[in-house]
Amino acid sequence: MPSKLLPVLLAPLVLFTPPARAQVGMTDLTCTGAAYQAWDPGLRLSNRDVIYSNETTYERCSSSDPLVTSGRLVALARHTTSCASNLGPLQATVTWDDGSMSTFSVQGAGIHNIDGTRAYVSIGMVTEGRFQGDAVVMTHALSTMDLAPCLYSGLHSLSGPTTLRLTRLF
Repeated sequence: MPSKLLPVLLAPLVLFTPPARAQVGMTDLTCTGAAYQAWDPGLRLSNRDVIYSNETTYERCSSSDPLVTSGRLVALARHTTSCASNLGPLQATVTWDDGSMSTFSVQGAGIHNIDGTRAYVSIGMVTEGRFQGDAVVMTHALSTMDLAPCLYSGLHSLSGPTTLRLTRLF
């Protein structure tokens, strides 16, 4: 008799249990757009103090939240860096098209030259706002890398296509 009673007792628990959160490792957001990065004074071959700015427009986003379809990232930081080692930590804020925001803390993970284009990969976390706790992977494929400015006047800016991926960690 007790085995027939158990399903009757458990049924209300199943009906009133909140739904489980989406799976860990699920992509919450993927965006593509255009990045513009600048350094003042320009980057040289040896380390120097610079003010770094990044303005990125994400024109197309696919998200677990249908209200987020685009965004704009803005970052401003002071770094000691060079053309060869531009991987410093960065905090950036994205304002989404619905007015919400996400703050990222990222660190450069690598620079690769591919057919004359400089590809940057940065990884980190969403530390505040929408998608908080998600992992961040940003990839910038910046304009052709001409090292001549690094030798003389300094490299003042780079631009090119970019992608952003946010992945749920918990």
